[in-house]
Amino acid sequence: MSDKIKLFKMNIMNRFLIILVLMSFFSPMQASDATEQSSKKYISEAKRTYKQALKLNNAWRDTNKIIKKASKAHSKKNYEKSIGLAKQALNQAKMAIEQHNKQKDSYRFLDN
Repeated sequence: MSDKIKLFKMNIMNRFLIILVLMSFFSPMQASDATEQSSKKYISEAKRTYKQALKLNNAWRDTNKIIKKASKAHSKKNYEKSIGLAKQALNQAKMAIEQHNKQKDSYRFLDN
């Protein structure tokens, strides 16, 4: 019985190793999303969402700074960094809008 178990374990380990090797070969072949067009798209979407948060008087402090950094990285043709920063700014702007929607019926001390 123990020989069958050892053989079964070795078979599973071998399959696992084969899968890991195959994944290491195919993972670098995935296409990168870091292009000029996608960078522009994320930056413009972050700006648009940030403007909505500004209209609600609930924009977060660093969001505009992050958008400026993303635009600067885009102008330097560092699209990966630009996209990462733009996604971060977009996330912050969306969270600011969500925060406003959750708290709009509550008393806001600083709005008075």
